[in-house]
Amino acid sequence: MRKERFLHPLHRSAFDIAFRLPGAWKAIRHWYPRPGDQSVDLCLIWTPLEARPPVAWRSHGATLLRDDDLGLYLTEHRRDQIMVCPVTPAGLHEDVTDRIPAPPSVACPRDPARAAWRITDRVLPHYAAAVTDARRAADGLAVRRRAASLRPLQAYHPERPRTR
Repeated sequence: MRKERFLHPLHRSAFDIAFRLPGAWKAIRHWYPRPGDQSVDLCLIWTPLEARPPVAWRSHGATLLRDDDLGLYLTEHRRDQIMVCPVTPAGLHEDVTDRIPAPPSVACPRDPARAAWRITDRVLPHYAAAVTDARRAADGLAVRRRAASLRPLQAYHPERPRTR
């Protein structure tokens, strides 16, 4: 794995963590010149309805992506820690993901080996189970909507006014 010379420490950690996670992960680095630019990525974090992980504005972030649309958003958290947040997979609407318990967001040490272990142990099993449940629920919802659209419409027959 070739490292660039002038990488931000968070980006360097993200590339090292992606290398150590099980499966084929790739790291995408982000740089935010203004505070509002980070909100686009923060909106993709899969969280329970009102609960948001404590993510403050940072100028750097990273996304780890796997081939099966699983993604993890990484940002600096506290001193020598990285906040790892699961990302809602593409194709899953929030109508479905709000009904499924969200996978946990965890703070990890900057050490890539310890961070990869913590992600593998505490995030990925819950994340994979939640994605499987959400995809099943989305498929069931699609079947119900398709069945409702195929149902014939009832003809409208207004009642005649009654006269004495």
